[in-house]
Amino acid sequence: MAVMKMVALTMIGPQSEMEPVARQMVLTGGFQPLPLDILINDRSLRSKLTTETENPYDELVSKISTIWKVAGEVVPDPQPVTITKDFTLSHARMLVEQTSRRLQVWEQRRRVLVEEEELLRATKLFVEALSGTEFGPRELAEGRFAKTFFGYLSNENFQRLMESGEESPIAINELTVSNGNTWALIITVPGYEESTKKLLEAVYFKEFSLKDIAGQLDGEDPLALVEKRIENHQRAIRGLAKAAKDMLREHRADYELLFSQLYTMQRVYDVCKGRGEVSGMFVLSGWIPADTYAEISKTIAEEAPMTTLMVEETQDISYSGIRIPTKLKNNAFFRSFQDIVAMYSLPSYGEIDPSPIVAISFILFFGFMFGDVGHGIMIFLGSMMLVKRGIMRRSLGQVMKMASISSMFFGLMYGSIFGIEGVIPEIWLNPMHDVNKLLAVSIGLGVFMISLGLLLNMIKQYRAKDFGRLLFDGQGLAGLALYWTLCALGMIYITGSPISEFTADLMWGAIGLLILVMIFRDILARYILRQKGDGESPVLNLFEIMHNLMSFVSNTASFVRLAAFALNHVGLSLAVIMLSEMVRSLPGGIVMKGIILIIGNLVIVCLEGLMVFIQTLRLEYYEFFGKFYKGGGSAFKPVGWKKEGGKFSQANAEDL
Repeated sequence: MAVMKMVALTMIGPQSEMEPVARQMVLTGGFQPLPLDILINDRSLRSKLTTETENPYDELVSKISTIWKVAGEVVPDPQPVTITKDFTLSHARMLVEQTSRRLQVWEQRRRVLVEEEELLRATKLFVEALSGTEFGPRELAEGRFAKTFFGYLSNENFQRLMESGEESPIAINELTVSNGNTWALIITVPGYEESTKKLLEAVYFKEFSLKDIAGQLDGEDPLALVEKRIENHQRAIRGLAKAAKDMLREHRADYELLFSQLYTMQRVYDVCKGRGEVSGMFVLSGWIPADTYAEISKTIAEEAPMTTLMVEETQDISYSGIRIPTKLKNNAFFRSFQDIVAMYSLPSYGEIDPSPIVAISFILFFGFMFGDVGHGIMIFLGSMMLVKRGIMRRSLGQVMKMASISSMFFGLMYGSIFGIEGVIPEIWLNPMHDVNKLLAVSIGLGVFMISLGLLLNMIKQYRAKDFGRLLFDGQGLAGLALYWTLCALGMIYITGSPISEFTADLMWGAIGLLILVMIFRDILARYILRQKGDGESPVLNLFEIMHNLMSFVSNTASFVRLAAFALNHVGLSLAVIMLSEMVRSLPGGIVMKGIILIIGNLVIVCLEGLMVFIQTLRLEYYEFFGKFYKGGGSAFKPVGWKKEGGKFSQANAEDL
């Protein structure tokens, strides 16, 4: 259970070494840039620094991508490539300009042709829709008593327009529907023209000028002429695409290499966002995991020998109000449960990471409440299928697989398979016959988890050097002793175990003494431990103690749900079996019985499985986390080779 130690690394060096330094930060994949405004508080020094926030390679990557777009191909995935020191920004701009000059002309011409073709298609549709009428585009465009709009919008937005136009002085004429769009002719009175335009803009109406359409209709057979022009435009667009494809085929390797180089430098400059520059020197700051500093410093010394590294420890930064990012380090098994913790809140920096404890307790609780061999197998297979189809996240799928294995294990302990008992003998207990034992184990688990939460809170107070709360607080050592004493008395009275009057008086006296210690917690810390600060008043402490006492009772009782849901699972399974037996004597009873058993077991797995999952989260979040966990951490987000939605892992980046 580890929240990794972080350090703030600041690098200062000549401008010529900025790109090599940033490139190494990308390759390590463990550097989160930090704005200089946060670390540099000196106004006179800050005023001398110029800060760059734009990435100059964004435009270059966009330009080089037009090669594949004009050719009608998909832009390739960038590949890790070696970037030499000669590949500077000015050199990259020159290469892109040489490559894209001809393509820019082709792309501009293609866009013009596409726009003209769209106008021609609109003209053809207009003529076909209004053929046989006395209205033409010129007459409608020059109408004195009505203003006309022609164009298309999506079918959904057309319905919205129809609803909005009911109370407006407009006439909406649907012409035709094509490719999910509705072509329409909208007519309004002259005084309502501007309002109609705003209404059409709101529903994303694509308008075509009737005067432009009229200009396309020349000759004796205007429709045939329009069709011929459309064909010519399509031929020209295909010709441009062919020319681009030929160019791409001849120089594909060079273009793909240049694209990968530009992409790499784009990621490099993502690291450089927020850097400072002054007198030919660069200043770059960010967070790195402490255990990577030795490797980074060695690499920087080789690649950028004139760059100086400065490290600030987190204990020096935390007091200045800067939020330190959190990076968790767990093995593969526990890592899957980090998302369960993050659903509540990510640990703040320096806080205890509960992921390993959550992993073990979550699996235990789920299996305890949903113990069944057959249903566990169904959850396991279902999780595999959902992950494979991309419906369920891989980490959640791993959690559900572990939970299903626990379910199968407890199914063996209970002797239950698809809710049928007796097929396999129970190894531990039978939930329906050993209810008292089931309840006792549930409450015992609750006492253990609550005690563990209090112990973790004590560790937290020890790290914070708040020894007063560690020893005398209701959630410290005094609270733990009080809780154990109350649990012991409760167990004695519930079970009817013999206890001497002296022992009982001693335990009740200890309870009273512990309550007094908690009431005067801050006074004891000030005079016994010499701890500074006034603390809270004893009256407030008294209310806090009352809250803690009620919390101890309610949290412990809440773990009874472990036994309740274990019994509930048996009850639901028996209900499905009884219902299937009831229809067995009917015509086609065997088939109906099979259908009921299949549907019933699916309902149990889906519905009750979800309920058990939620109840397990509740036990973790409220009964356990409430004793020690604060959360509120900010995730460590380093800049690496893999971009958002990218396909390359850190292992690929290390080949650069």
